[in-house]
Amino acid sequence: MKTPTGHLIASTLLAALAGGASAAPVDFGGYFRSGAGSSSEGGKEACYRLPGSVLWFRLGNECDTYADLVFRSTLGQVDGTTFKSTFRFSYGTQGIANWEQTSPSWREVFVEAQDIGAAMAMPALKGASLWAGKRFYGNRDIHMLDYGFWEPNQGVGFGLENVDLGKAGKFSYALMRIGDFTGYGINPALGGFNPDLIGGGSRMVSVHDFRLEGIETNPGGKVSLGLDLSMADNRDGTSSYTVNETRTVYVDDDNDPTTPNVPITVLTPVTKTIDNGKGKNGLGLHVQHTQDDLFGLGGFNQVVFKYAKDAMTLRGWGIAGSTDKRNEYLLFDHWVIEPKGLPVTASMTAGMRKAKVTAEPNAAVPNPQAVNTTEYWIGARPQYHINNIWSLMAEGGYQQARADNDSLGWRKLAKLTLGTQFSMGRSIWSRPAIRFYTTYAKWNGAAAKAGSVACTGRDCNTPIDAFKDKRHGVSYGMQIEGWF
Repeated sequence: MKTPTGHLIASTLLAALAGGASAAPVDFGGYFRSGAGSSSEGGKEACYRLPGSVLWFRLGNECDTYADLVFRSTLGQVDGTTFKSTFRFSYGTQGIANWEQTSPSWREVFVEAQDIGAAMAMPALKGASLWAGKRFYGNRDIHMLDYGFWEPNQGVGFGLENVDLGKAGKFSYALMRIGDFTGYGINPALGGFNPDLIGGGSRMVSVHDFRLEGIETNPGGKVSLGLDLSMADNRDGTSSYTVNETRTVYVDDDNDPTTPNVPITVLTPVTKTIDNGKGKNGLGLHVQHTQDDLFGLGGFNQVVFKYAKDAMTLRGWGIAGSTDKRNEYLLFDHWVIEPKGLPVTASMTAGMRKAKVTAEPNAAVPNPQAVNTTEYWIGARPQYHINNIWSLMAEGGYQQARADNDSLGWRKLAKLTLGTQFSMGRSIWSRPAIRFYTTYAKWNGAAAKAGSVACTGRDCNTPIDAFKDKRHGVSYGMQIEGWF
């Protein structure tokens, strides 16, 4: 029997991995989601986003296929200090065909030395880890919103993590170098892949992330404090970059002056420059209280307050080259319940965000006006577990947002998802989960006029024109989600 070439290659790779397994076994993990469906307007399943908001209620409201593939390996141990490596690749497609090419994102490649204090005979660093490289570091999120509220992991850096200070909690420090994508050009010939460093890496910030977590304040309650500093570090002068722009040229195809020229669309390389002005520094503050088993209902409750100034964002990463004067505030509650002995689990959240941003004066706009933006949200995802794998699920969410210079008034979006799922256990976190759902969304005229509410595709980047004159929509389908 002949062995297909693909099988031969796969067998060779597996043999190579097996050959090195005795030295450094590889642990494979990851995250994935994928789904299919349709909408009340036909076509692919639709999702719904509120223009101007930074988040969305995600159950029955994700229209892509996405996966993280993680490879971890324990490299060895020296005098009690263990060295480990991690590689993470991320992929995303629209989910419309079997063969969909994608340019993977290399999100992690780092090494950590766990319990660095052991080999160095430094008791103060017992249990602490030293790491360096590109890391998906320090992310804290509201899972039902897919919103990372503290994630400085936008670049390459290093850090010292989990230094035990006793009752004062655990201290961590990280330095991230983050660049600017101003002028980023997609190269169609490479299918959207562009490895060139924009502006030669001229616009950068250094983000210093300080954390003191796990400070015991009350029975079952702990406080986390954070400070993020964004330090501008641009090169002087200007930098150039080249992008392909679509232009129309007119060609005379018959040399007849009485006939019109023929318009032809061409891609033309255009070289541009960007100013590497110093930009602003930034400041971020984070205060969080986490209460375990609130009211005896299991799970946890988080109350979080955040503040960001100038070139710092609420999420903890700096904006390279930013000259805006910025003040942002975020306050929210995130509650997960998993009561023992009851077939009900749920996650809930409510919060608000306020931002005041004033652009840097220039010749065109010598006196720019501040833009004030406010948004609110509230929602819940309850589940009723019929048995250990089958459950009924629902998610309801309401959002509203407004900019003070917007004459349309408050933009509003309400969304309700009903369905059933089959998951590996009774927890709110049980995965994988196979879901069947119907989602109904309703929005007002201000939301519709502010931008496309209905969207689809990878990260919902494709607006659905069929909904532009609508004020409500229905989507239905199936989705799988899992991590391991």
